[in-house]
Amino acid sequence: MKTIFTLLILVTLTNSFAQTTYTVNTNTSYSSNCSNCTFNISTGTTLTINGSVTCSSCTFNGGNISIEKDMKCQPCSFSGNTINMNNQTLKPNAGTTSFTNVNFTVNGTGAIEANTAVTITNSVFTFNNTSYFNNNGGQLDITNSKLYFNDNAYFNANAGPVNLKSASKLVAGNGLLSSHAYIKMNGPVLNIYDNASGISLANNNNYYFNWNTYNSLSNSKTYTTAYPNAANSLNCGAAGQNACGMWSAPTVYGPSALNSTGVAVISSALPVSLTGFTVNAANDNTVIIDWVSLQEINTSYFAIQRSANGSTWDRIGVTAAKGNSSVAVKYAYTDKTPLSGVAYYRLQTVDNDGKIAYSDIKVVHASLVKGISFFPNPAVDYVNVALTGTASDITVKLINQAGQVLQERKGTAGAGTVSLNVQQYPRGLYILKITAANGTEQTGKLMIAH
Repeated sequence: MKTIFTLLILVTLTNSFAQTTYTVNTNTSYSSNCSNCTFNISTGTTLTINGSVTCSSCTFNGGNISIEKDMKCQPCSFSGNTINMNNQTLKPNAGTTSFTNVNFTVNGTGAIEANTAVTITNSVFTFNNTSYFNNNGGQLDITNSKLYFNDNAYFNANAGPVNLKSASKLVAGNGLLSSHAYIKMNGPVLNIYDNASGISLANNNNYYFNWNTYNSLSNSKTYTTAYPNAANSLNCGAAGQNACGMWSAPTVYGPSALNSTGVAVISSALPVSLTGFTVNAANDNTVIIDWVSLQEINTSYFAIQRSANGSTWDRIGVTAAKGNSSVAVKYAYTDKTPLSGVAYYRLQTVDNDGKIAYSDIKVVHASLVKGISFFPNPAVDYVNVALTGTASDITVKLINQAGQVLQERKGTAGAGTVSLNVQQYPRGLYILKITAANGTEQTGKLMIAH
């Protein structure tokens, strides 16, 4: 990856070290340790951290950040960034690391291991798969921010306090019964500062665990989830749920909420019971989505969502629901313009009260070489492969019945044709194989007749 920085050295009179400012105005990789560094990243530009970096007193302003190696912050300040991290660890280790107006997505086995104080303001953090946030080092201040823990992701606080302010929420689960996301306060105090802040547990396997009390500062009340002062078996016994704890375990299961008024059961996050959700690539270069609702209560519609990476989703269609039904109802939707290569699909179910739930995620591998045609067939002197339907560069191979590759030609995405001379080959049946850059392929039978 090409690395281009506009470098400006600023002499700091109050410090014996110079401050280095990088202006990042093109997609750039960075892999060096840095001290007293500021990265100003242009809108739409990505700074990729592709080395195991230790950043001491570093500031990151704007743009996109992709963290591809473990990164230490001693400390760091992030402002106005969109951050993505897959299977890596961000480690705030000294000072106070801050996030302001940040959209941070953590996938796979990625983690934030905070061994010092952290502040999160006006931000959204999304943890997917088995990623997690460990608060191990001190106070965590969350202001006007949402932290979502989906799939089997989790939040674990071994230090604190953890302060939720100005409509901030920790949310475990996104409505899937298969999610075992949880929020665990392993000793530290949780402080909820206002009526709009709190913790949401979306479904039966999502839970909150706290040996300590939590405090509602807006009404000066203290709540516990430990027996005998609180019945900690809330919502236990649902199908597929984790084994509920004994009376000594301070565990609360969803669907429930913890806020300034205490612990309360909320209605199920699933407005509909779904089964038979399948996604399949069809021979006509479309993707067919099928599902069945076993029961609907006050259901409004189904939104079909698609993603190229499994974390950022687009709505591609809407299907009206039956509404209220106690019998199985079949639904189907056709994606007529699917993504090339790997694509992810899910259903968003919305009821008339605005409640939202999500299906499991399905993956389909659509061909990058959809819509390719070749002519004439039978061929006498030449065969032409039209590339107008391609979304990537391709390789065309002519193969005989014995599996031998007779010719191989390259083609450029979406433009013109690739021609193969077939005059020298005996009459008979051959195979044309067209392979895209990601390995997806299309084959067809070619008859040579001369």
